[in-house]
Amino acid sequence: MDPSTPLLGAQHRDDGGSAQRRRSSPIVPALLGLYKLLATAQRANRATHDFVQRITQSAQRVFGGICSEALTLEEKTRLTIRIYDSYPVYFSVGNDLYAWEEPWFARRLPAAPAQVLVGACGTGREAVALAARGYRVDALEPAPEFVDESRRRLGVRGHVYKLSYEELSAVMLDGKDSLETTPRGARYDAVILGSGSMTHVLDPHEQERVLRSMCRLCPHGPILASFFCEPEEAPVRTGRATRLGRSIGRALARLRSMPPSHSDRLSYRAHSGFAYTFTPRELEQLASAIGRPLAWENDDDQLRPFHYATFLPP
Repeated sequence: MDPSTPLLGAQHRDDGGSAQRRRSSPIVPALLGLYKLLATAQRANRATHDFVQRITQSAQRVFGGICSEALTLEEKTRLTIRIYDSYPVYFSVGNDLYAWEEPWFARRLPAAPAQVLVGACGTGREAVALAARGYRVDALEPAPEFVDESRRRLGVRGHVYKLSYEELSAVMLDGKDSLETTPRGARYDAVILGSGSMTHVLDPHEQERVLRSMCRLCPHGPILASFFCEPEEAPVRTGRATRLGRSIGRALARLRSMPPSHSDRLSYRAHSGFAYTFTPRELEQLASAIGRPLAWENDDDQLRPFHYATFLPP
């Protein structure tokens, strides 16, 4: 056989394969076209998502501006409680301490089985975590849905009182009767004002009353508090959406025959309502007013959303 025959045969088969590939090649442009369509849809979806997100954020700023001018401090507090109660993400929070809480609690809390009161406990995260470590725990919480959830999580390991800080102060300092049970006669070895909750006490006069109430409940132990804090008072820049909201809020305030109640110390935050931003000097003054040394907790290596400090035992 001529040695060239297999080579010619192979060449013939190769030509056939190339022809077959040429015949099937339209699928590649078709799939590429489908890919481009999907990529275009994905970009459009991302652009739509970004647009919707920007609109939602602007709407939240308008809403916050309205509320900052048209609501009293008491109404802002009630709205904040209901916002927490209505945002479903908070119910997915677990039962573990945050990284920034671990060294703080280890440094300041007395050893278990000390009796600890957790204020504004939310769904019970800190209370449950401390109970699991052997502490005897009670808690306060004003939001009804949070109260139910924290009671479910804590079970028989502690009592959850349905009380706001302001309601507790009225009981402890003014002798006011409450429809809810209160820890009026209890004594605790430590108090934790739950994660960031002190910043939701909007009235400066009420902030001191809350701390005085905690001193009565915990006369010889530490009071741990976290809050928003800025080095100095500074003018707050506002965007167009916030300014629009405030204009609407001022009009509503006039209709309600009330003076506008906006303060640059208060800020509205989506999903967490109104918050008071302290200065370090204000915290020092509060510590002096209740007769306690203030220890700033400066764990700079820990990521945390709040500043935090401990009102030490006198």
